Amino acid sequence: MYARILVPVDASAAAAAGLKEALRVAQLCDARLQLLHVVDDLDFAPEAALHPTLPAAMMSTALEAGSALLGRLRDDALRQGGVVESVLVESAGRKLHEIVGEQARAWNAELLVLGTHGRRGVERLVAGSVAEQVVRHADIPVLLVRSTEPESQDGKLPSFAAAIG
Repeated sequence: MYARILVPVDASAAAAAGLKEALRVAQLCDARLQLLHVVDDLDFAPEAALHPTLPAAMMSTALEAGSALLGRLRDDALRQGGVVESVLVESAGRKLHEIVGEQARAWNAELLVLGTHGRRGVERLVAGSVAEQVVRHADIPVLLVRSTEPESQDGKLPSFAAAIG
């Protein structure tokens, strides 16, 4: 049914839920997964005004952390029998849904599997919804997977690998 499944990931419980479901779908369809992690350089824009040399170092650290995250997730998925590759992309001021769409087209993905926090009301208005934007702009089917795991104060799970296991 699906041969190529793109899975945008970060270190959140929502992403863990999405990856877990993507692995299940991939095993059922004998599909390949591509994990996509986007390093958002806009996070460092306020720092640039205060410390012109700091953002480059911070971006380097973010790229290293993103690469390490992808490595761990790829290894975990391989141990579970997945056929997995990964890609790390810098946002370069682009919106996340644009990058997801570009990568889906470049890799010829047939399905996007994306974890979502399931925010509602004021929290959704303030935080926005990347998942909603991906769905609105996607050229291919999108499977949204809502996280059932509580997140820590910083929005991340202490052990991401444990969440997909």
